[in-house]
Amino acid sequence: MNTSDANFNPYQPVGGPDDFPQGTRPIQGFVKVVCIFFIVLGALGLLNTLQTIAGLAFSMANSANGGPATIDPFAGAQVLVLLIATLNFFVSIGEIIGGVMGLKQKRLGAMLIRGISAFMLIFKIVETAFAVVFTYLSMDAVKAQVMKDMPKQPNGPDIDMGFFLEIGLYVGIGLSIAFGVLMFLFYLFAFLTFNRQKTLSQFN
Repeated sequence: MNTSDANFNPYQPVGGPDDFPQGTRPIQGFVKVVCIFFIVLGALGLLNTLQTIAGLAFSMANSANGGPATIDPFAGAQVLVLLIATLNFFVSIGEIIGGVMGLKQKRLGAMLIRGISAFMLIFKIVETAFAVVFTYLSMDAVKAQVMKDMPKQPNGPDIDMGFFLEIGLYVGIGLSIAFGVLMFLFYLFAFLTFNRQKTLSQFN
């Protein structure tokens, strides 16, 4: 700013970030965190999806060759596992695209983040509930399979491994619920943040 201007007032506040034209205001605070987290969550989601599909395929192939039967606690459970994994795959791709474009301050990135966040508010509840039900109904089968595959130790300590396995499965259920609640809150705050006009004004 030219301080030699006769009309210059040194006590007049200099324009802040809110004075920038739409799409040129730098991304700040939680908005930037959401963009970065979307990229990270998308990458982790792709890895988790590939791991789930690979594990399911290996389990089915092993069962077909005379190995342990695939755990299927209720009719159509494995189909739902595959369906959720497929949805996670496409959501993860959208999260990566939304996060990258969001960091570049593209309006499409902001709209993707808002839309995916709204979808995940419902999907995360369904996914967490399914994981809890699947694990709970699979407890007996998992315990039986682990005890069957565990090597026999005639002189080993008399420990009820089934009890510890059950405790471990309940801990897993608790962690699944806690993680689901945490992710629900993240997507809720992301949706509310990217639903504000002040946030969208940072994207062109």
